Amino acid sequence: MRRALILLALLVLPLPGQGQQRTDAVADSEFPALQFMPVGTVVEGISIPRYEKHRVRALLTADRLIVKDTKNVVLEKLTASLYGEGKNQTDVRTDSVTYSFATKTARTTGTAEVKDPRFSARGQGVVFNTSTSKGFLSGPVITTVSSGLYNKKKEEKK
Repeated sequence: MRRALILLALLVLPLPGQGQQRTDAVADSEFPALQFMPVGTVVEGISIPRYEKHRVRALLTADRLIVKDTKNVVLEKLTASLYGEGKNQTDVRTDSVTYSFATKTARTTGTAEVKDPRFSARGQGVVFNTSTSKGFLSGPVITTVSSGLYNKKKEEKK
């Protein structure tokens, strides 16, 4: 728990302003907080919310974060919850994902599950770009569309 709090504190530390000198060089493709953690550092039980206009829009939780280097981390037992309007919530779950700060890309290893009020899908991997908020679920993929969505559209046509 203490390591998770330290990690979150490092995530929100302000970077030096224009008038300040940096004594360490951090490339644009690196995440500054990771330079304080040696390669192989393990942080257990992390939870990172994303806010927009004082409202939680997403919550990322993982059992474990492992620092690969200053550009890459591995997250194990990951759940990403995306909150939409009303009570709409989409959950993405996977056993392991590697995130690159250089490419802003998350890549899962193994199966990934997506659950949404409108559908559920299970595939062999996900590639997600956090800068564009676009992703791809690779196959073979099994998708189930909610019958509630189908019945609602039928009623709207009447």
